[in-house]
Amino acid sequence: MRFGNFRSLLFILWLTGLHLPGTSQEIEVTLSRTDITSGTTSLHKIIGHDAEHYYVLKFHSNQFHLERLDQDLNLLREEPVKLHEGLRTYELETVVHFYNDLYIFVSRRGLNDIILYYQRIDKTNLLPVTDFIEFANIDFIKGNWADFHFALSRYETKLLIACRTKLLWSGAQFNEFYVLGEDLNLIWHRKDSYDYTGQGPRDNHYIVDEIGNVSILSLLQRESILSLFRENRNLYTIYRYSQNGEEFNEYPVTLAERYIRGIQIIAGEYGELICAGLYSEIFKTGMRGTFFFKIDPLTGRIYDNYLNEFDDALLSQLAELKEPTLQDQELIKYVITDMVMRENGKIIIIAEQIFDQNYNTYNNLIVTCYESNGQVYWSRIIDKNQDINAQYTAGAPVETADYRDYIMETGYFDQEFVNYCSYALMAPLDENSIIIFYNDDIRNLENTEEKKRFNRPRKSYILAVTIDEFGNIYKQPLVKWERRALFPEPMRFYDTLYDTIIIPAFRYRKFNYYKITAGF
Repeated sequence: MRFGNFRSLLFILWLTGLHLPGTSQEIEVTLSRTDITSGTTSLHKIIGHDAEHYYVLKFHSNQFHLERLDQDLNLLREEPVKLHEGLRTYELETVVHFYNDLYIFVSRRGLNDIILYYQRIDKTNLLPVTDFIEFANIDFIKGNWADFHFALSRYETKLLIACRTKLLWSGAQFNEFYVLGEDLNLIWHRKDSYDYTGQGPRDNHYIVDEIGNVSILSLLQRESILSLFRENRNLYTIYRYSQNGEEFNEYPVTLAERYIRGIQIIAGEYGELICAGLYSEIFKTGMRGTFFFKIDPLTGRIYDNYLNEFDDALLSQLAELKEPTLQDQELIKYVITDMVMRENGKIIIIAEQIFDQNYNTYNNLIVTCYESNGQVYWSRIIDKNQDINAQYTAGAPVETADYRDYIMETGYFDQEFVNYCSYALMAPLDENSIIIFYNDDIRNLENTEEKKRFNRPRKSYILAVTIDEFGNIYKQPLVKWERRALFPEPMRFYDTLYDTIIIPAFRYRKFNYYKITAGF
């Protein structure tokens, strides 16, 4: 069955008198065929696309599988990933779609080392083109094996492979970095090590930019009661490699008399590193505002450093929405879920409210746009009210606040979990506007004075919220749930980096894909 076209739904809603603020965009939603998942499926993730196809990695029946889908997200071919050669077995590390080629990276432990291999896959038949080719050999050090981390640059022109061996008892960490270009050609390689105290760097986030600079955001010290007596509270560090790996700098990130409540980093257009996050006042437990700074790629200087307290207008709007706040006017339980650069040089961060309770779990979004120099251009609130029980993450190996990122990065799948909350983000690399998609209660289409909370997928529709470069908000209803349809899970979305995103939908063992394309 070809994709169904839902443009007529928008026309019907217009005929029935639905009021939409602003001007609606041309947004097309189409559905793939319905398929059946294996009862043992535990991973489901789109890993790449080209002009004609999408590629999916799955784990089911105790084996990894690659799938090739057509433009309509319908299955064309599936092949198991071969992780053995004779008596040799390998562990899958990742699958990367890079410069229009598909690569599998695997590792194998020996007696004294761990070896990383890669293999190129034919995208037509999903079979290997090469044998496993040795990429890196990392020594086994005092009872510790290396682990591997992979990252693509924003425009997917550079691939970072980081090998890290952390010695918990001796307090040393050994690192090895590879930055690769087209055909996996090596751009630079570096080995180093350093000593640390306490638990050392953890919760690491790796990024590489189009120039080849590498940055690692690491948590060194969490907030605790002892933090009140320390000069540095919760402390993050950014490890930064520039000049083709020849220049190394370390940047401790702390806010003196304030607590950091979350931080993200992205690569700028000219090799600079852009950092932003949430903070609270000392002795407080909420969120009082955002901070922002940049790191120069040549001098390593920190500049455009701003602390931006949430203003009274934003707090008043949240009060009107009946969002609880602390007595000191700090917000409760927000996490930064996205940070993107726009074509005009402005930077947007999205903070999502996540209550760790069985109601009001994924509610409002605070969207903040920064000028290129770090000053706040505008802040907006998206009143996304969702009542999905936060305890559905109880079986996942992460906390509720980290669950969305974990799902996006791993494709973790459990048929018992409901992932209908949160949102999907369309932020094309060549545009200034963004579009946020999420499930909303169908009764809100009637423009009732009191907005209904979304908690039943059978009474839902997908709402598109466009925020243009000036902060203007336009809301546009898309697909209403119909009988026997599957339930979309926006937090699992796949971003093509331009005008299309894919949201998978599941119900029992059935699944399909919502393909959403917008005309900016």
